[in-house]
Amino acid sequence: MRFGFRETAFVMLLVGMLVAAYFFVFKPRNEQNAQALDEIRLKQEKLHQLESATRNINDLGKEIDHLAQVINVFEKKLPSQREVDVILKQVWQLATEHHLIPKSVRTDKAVPAAQYSELPIRMTITGDFDGFYSFLLDLEKLPRITRLPQMTLKRVELPSGGSTLEASMVLSVFFDSADHTGKGQS
Repeated sequence: MRFGFRETAFVMLLVGMLVAAYFFVFKPRNEQNAQALDEIRLKQEKLHQLESATRNINDLGKEIDHLAQVINVFEKKLPSQREVDVILKQVWQLATEHHLIPKSVRTDKAVPAAQYSELPIRMTITGDFDGFYSFLLDLEKLPRITRLPQMTLKRVELPSGGSTLEASMVLSVFFDSADHTGKGQS
């Protein structure tokens, strides 16, 4: 058998077809397969995440119910806007019960929020330390939501030779800013 130009061209043509088949058929198909496998892997991961999320769906419903009850408790602690005066009166009475002298009480502008408003009340009270401490303990026991974000204490010398405590503080009272009937009252 003689290996001539025709046979060499035929072998080159066969090799060229194999190379062309690799670049135009096999390589694109392998890339499509790899891409399909990646998509399958991502979808399986999402399916596993969904399965783990739905596994606890009953517990999630219980948790939502529990949080709704907690929100209702806090909403009951929010007085309506017209009850803020009652809270001021309670704070004033607490101060006088503990032998403190309220020098000044001034309300600032209410700060609105989503479902409530915050009313800062600037107070200056004088008296002895034990009475002031008891006042703060009783203030903490009030059934309404209040906070004391700022307080300054200073010792004041009396002309009679003794000393007293002067407290300047900001007492924030939270109230229901919406005009709902029955909401925010206990």
